[in-house]
Amino acid sequence: MAANAKIRLFVAVFPPPEVVERLTEAARGLAGGLSPRAVAWTRPEQIHLTLNFLGHVERTKVEEFQRAVAAACRRGESLLLRARGLGCFPSPARARILWAGLGGAVATAEELKGSLDESLAPLGYVQDTRPFQPHLTIGRVKSLNGGDRRHLTATLPQWREADFGSWTAERVDLMQSVLSPAGSEYSSVQSFPLPGPGGIAFNSDSQPHS
Repeated sequence: MAANAKIRLFVAVFPPPEVVERLTEAARGLAGGLSPRAVAWTRPEQIHLTLNFLGHVERTKVEEFQRAVAAACRRGESLLLRARGLGCFPSPARARILWAGLGGAVATAEELKGSLDESLAPLGYVQDTRPFQPHLTIGRVKSLNGGDRRHLTATLPQWREADFGSWTAERVDLMQSVLSPAGSEYSSVQSFPLPGPGGIAFNSDSQPHS
C-alpha cells in the first residue's frame, strides 16, 4: 500500500455487551412493524457513541492523531453512562437515523469531546458546528413508506422511557472504518484509557471491534 494511502478514522466509546443485547432486542421489536428494507440496522458489535469523525487520514499521519487523542483522554475521566429511550433524527415522518439516547455523565462526555476537538484541531480536524447530542445509532433509514412513518410515529413514544442499562466507559477507541458493498467493517487502531476517580487510569486493551 502506498505510503500516502488514506484510512477512514473515527473516535468512539462502545457500550458493553449487555447494553448492546438490550438495544438489539429493542431494534428487533421496532423492526417488526416496518417494511423489510425500510432501515439498515446497525450490527450489534458496531453500536457506539461517536465523539469525532476524522474522515480520511493519511497513514503517515495516524501516529499524530493517536498522540492527540491520547493527550485529550489523559485530561478526561471515566464516564458513567446510561442508554435510555429510543428516538429518531429529525422526526418520525422524515426519519433518517434511529437512535438510543444517552444519559448520565453527558456533561463530562461533552467536556471530553471538547478536549478532543482542541487536541485534533492542529491536525486539520474541523469541529462539528451542530450541538453535541450523545446517542447510539441503532439504524439508518433507507426508505420509508406511509405505513412505516405511521408505525414510527405511534411506536417511538412508547420507547421514550425504556432503560437499556448503564456502564462506566473506561476507555476511548480510535477506530478504522473500511467501506464495502457489504457494509462498513470496523477495527481498533488504538484504545486509550480514561482516568478514573483520583486521576487513576484504568487498564485498557487494543483488541479490535470486528
